[in-house]
Amino acid sequence: MSLRVFRGVAGVMANPHFWVVLAMFAVGVVLHYPQQLLGTASDSLFSFLGLSRHSIERVFLLLPVTYCGLAFRITGGLASLVVALAIMLPRAILISANQPDALLETGGIIVMGGLVNLWFEGYRREQGRCQQALLKLEAVRKELQAQVQAMRNSQRRLAALDEISHTVSHSLELRDILNAAVTKVREVMDLEVALVFLLNEKTQRLELDAYQGVSPEFAAGVDGLKVGEGFNGRVAQTGEPLLVENASSDSRLTREVVKKEGIQAQLIVPMKAQAKVVGTFSVATRRSRRFPPEDIEMLSHIANHMGAAVQNARLYQQQRLMAEQEKQMQERLRYYIKEITRAQEEERRRIAQELHDDTTQELITLLRQMDDLIATSEHLSPQDAARQEKLLEQASKIVDGVRRSSQDLRPSLLDDLGLMPALEWLTSDVTNHLGVSVELSVQGAVRRLPPETESVLFRIIQEALRNVWKHAEASQAWVSVEFSDTKAVFTVRDNGRGFEVPERIEDLALMGKLGLTGMWERAELIGAKLSLESEPGKGTTVTAEIPL
Repeated sequence: MSLRVFRGVAGVMANPHFWVVLAMFAVGVVLHYPQQLLGTASDSLFSFLGLSRHSIERVFLLLPVTYCGLAFRITGGLASLVVALAIMLPRAILISANQPDALLETGGIIVMGGLVNLWFEGYRREQGRCQQALLKLEAVRKELQAQVQAMRNSQRRLAALDEISHTVSHSLELRDILNAAVTKVREVMDLEVALVFLLNEKTQRLELDAYQGVSPEFAAGVDGLKVGEGFNGRVAQTGEPLLVENASSDSRLTREVVKKEGIQAQLIVPMKAQAKVVGTFSVATRRSRRFPPEDIEMLSHIANHMGAAVQNARLYQQQRLMAEQEKQMQERLRYYIKEITRAQEEERRRIAQELHDDTTQELITLLRQMDDLIATSEHLSPQDAARQEKLLEQASKIVDGVRRSSQDLRPSLLDDLGLMPALEWLTSDVTNHLGVSVELSVQGAVRRLPPETESVLFRIIQEALRNVWKHAEASQAWVSVEFSDTKAVFTVRDNGRGFEVPERIEDLALMGKLGLTGMWERAELIGAKLSLESEPGKGTTVTAEIPL
């Protein structure tokens, strides 16, 4: 560290500016202390100007401070300020007759000198930034020139890629893409023959999917090449371009149809997608031709672009096939659910009919017989008579429960009068027997819907009210029906505790809300749109909307 400091000091002292600054400070010391150094009795060497104080001498010290800031930057300027302060401060404090003025002048000189040095430093930095900006602009200019030159060199390749991109971007059909690419490559490269082989991953053979400029016999003869067989097989195996000067006489030739076709110069590049070979792109002529590096690079770019297009087309075909299969599965599933729902409704109707025609009638007959027995049994004690009356009352309640169960399974009103009378019965039944006050409101011209649609809508509203009674802890619910020219909207709203609605319908089943899941499945059967709104503490609203 000491050696570095010594070298720094030696460097400063070797600078001529240092001695100029030192001389200025020496003059400043003499001007500041003339009596002490020169023995003059004058308070100021500039007294002939009418000045009795040393203001001019203090201002003079700005010269070395400014010069030092110019010569040695901000560090030298600040150091010179310290020296100037050391020169002025003793006289201002110990000698000056006007000490406050002297101190004020001294501070002003120091501040002014500091500002001048700061301005110099800011100016230098600005100059440096401007110079750096100019250097960067020059570098950018050179880079732009190089890019322009590169763009001119690759104009042919970009034009070909643009035409190929325009062609393949308008279709996802693999056959159309390959045929269009073969046509464009022949036009751009002015070639006679163009072949596209795609690799079958299952058989590991190259299948000729598109070609132009060769006979059908040649196409059949080169179709189904193994990976590693022939020119295209080698390219598929190595993943590197292959240049053949004369294919007909090349020792690597494996199929005679190439020789019969008279193909000579041939260029083959791999078609890649995500660094994986998916096929080969081959161009050829029946005459001698040299393929420069620009042609190899251009065809490689086209082949890679085609490789991505082939992969996208295959993915599109796979997705379309999967979508069709999923659609068929959904249709079959919807059909099965529809049939199951129809069977359930038929079974409900059958059980409800049996309860009404058989069980209820038999219970009514039993009630009448018990009533007759009580009426004719005069010898019974009061206790036995009261017990029989209680049994009669319990049997009557059982009859009412069976009737309600029958109506709940399949309301006869739904089959006889339609959906709206059935909803009136349902809301009244919930109000009277389940302790939840339900109000029904209807807007618009009421119309009948297909029996299956009315049955599904009734079950959705029935399930919604059952959820209100079982889970919502609600005291009141509202059922509204709105008919318009294009749709019918059925809404069930309650003032219960509500819950957080999941983002996906499938999550309702995971939350244990199987009833809501069943409502969605029923709505899909009739083409209705079911929506659910709920928040904790703000109740729940279920809306079913069906087009008319």
